[in-house]
Amino acid sequence: MGHSGERGECSRVVWDGGELDWVDSRGKRLYLRGVGYKYLAEWPFNEGYEKLMSSYTPKRRYKLGLIMPCSYGKPYSQSYIHYIIRSRIADYIRNGLVHEIIVTNAGVIPRELDEYWPYTAYDWNPAYETPEIKECYTRVLAERLTGYLSKFREYYEGFAAYLRWDSDSWRAVVIASRRIGIDIPNLAAKRVDKSEVEKMGLGLGYDEDPDIVLITDSSLNSLRKGLDNLLA
Repeated sequence: MGHSGERGECSRVVWDGGELDWVDSRGKRLYLRGVGYKYLAEWPFNEGYEKLMSSYTPKRRYKLGLIMPCSYGKPYSQSYIHYIIRSRIADYIRNGLVHEIIVTNAGVIPRELDEYWPYTAYDWNPAYETPEIKECYTRVLAERLTGYLSKFREYYEGFAAYLRWDSDSWRAVVIASRRIGIDIPNLAAKRVDKSEVEKMGLGLGYDEDPDIVLITDSSLNSLRKGLDNLLA
């Protein structure tokens, strides 16, 4: 009998996921947990943005580019927050009218790249942000958004955001929109009752994530109404 550690006829590697490396992993698909410039504008996120600008093209022309937040759960599309948001606007996504554009410390991530490394393997915890790093985050994201929106503007009839009004990501969108000279409305509700947030937290502590406000009925209704008006 063979020992339990023997490979026998089992192939050592059947699939290594290499085609899902958006940038060179340098032989190690690291999980990038941290807050600071290192986890914002150095390898691999800087290289990811450079490749986005040099090698990426949207799949089609869309009525609207919807700028959305990232999520703790990865890939974003399978996270609690994104699942609920996407469920409310699934018809617009399915019919190719809305293209989701995620903004995060990792950069500007079109939805179709959200299963690629390194975008599936990082955790930027806002609890550790300092005022200085918040300003740095806003500046870097605004620069990246300005680049993306300028280069791919012809692929969209317009843009909108669905972000917390008090978020640094929204501040970055405002800066980028002014630089380019385009209007980007924020479709999130400005005020949401605390009880709605607690309800969507499920009593499991999810309401500690400030973006939970985006999956309350008030915010989702605001999103849907905004898209209905923009896409009419």
